[in-house]
Amino acid sequence: MNARPWRCAKAFLGIVALAGFLWCAATPAGAQSNIVQIEEHWELAVGEPDPQMSAPQATMVMSPQEDLGGQYFLFTLNHRSVPSYQPGGMQVQLWNGDDVSDAETCSAGPLEQSSDVIAWVQRLKVEDGTLSFEVLDGTSESWGSFGGDGSLAFSTPTSLTSLNGYLPAISLGESQVGYAGNRVQRLLLKKLVWLTDDGESHELQAPIDIDTDLDP
Repeated sequence: MNARPWRCAKAFLGIVALAGFLWCAATPAGAQSNIVQIEEHWELAVGEPDPQMSAPQATMVMSPQEDLGGQYFLFTLNHRSVPSYQPGGMQVQLWNGDDVSDAETCSAGPLEQSSDVIAWVQRLKVEDGTLSFEVLDGTSESWGSFGGDGSLAFSTPTSLTSLNGYLPAISLGESQVGYAGNRVQRLLLKKLVWLTDDGESHELQAPIDIDTDLDP
């Protein structure tokens, strides 16, 4: 995927710099443990959705490495794009570079509740030669509870033995409200939680609103 041309370059660089600083501060160089699981906790606050137009729509990106040259995952909200566009619902997609490999769909109607706050967790995990991605703990007035039942999940073989190459700047820079951003109040990364192979759990709470052109 290419850099988003509609995203303000100054704001984008600020997001990347802040994310990089926070992540480096939380995972100091020289640490002996390997990261084996990462959770991104997200929140999408909608003002007044348009069910007839399936608006707004968001696409989230999460990669186990520092770029999008290999395998990574997309999570689409209020639309599905594989194999062709469909309004409403959610979809998890597995990508390899510029090519989509597969998709898992959660069929649901479009967002329709005013002042809806959609919250969810994106979990990335590597274990025994398998890379997995799952959406869980989802809540919404329009959709109710979603995720966590395997309907928005993927597992794929990998040569990775850790997630030490993960960068939150990829998620923050590539994820976006692609349609009807004026109907969104915020798209917020609330916190990061990661697990290392020594069994220790770590947490970084640093809320970042990633969309720079939304209504205040």
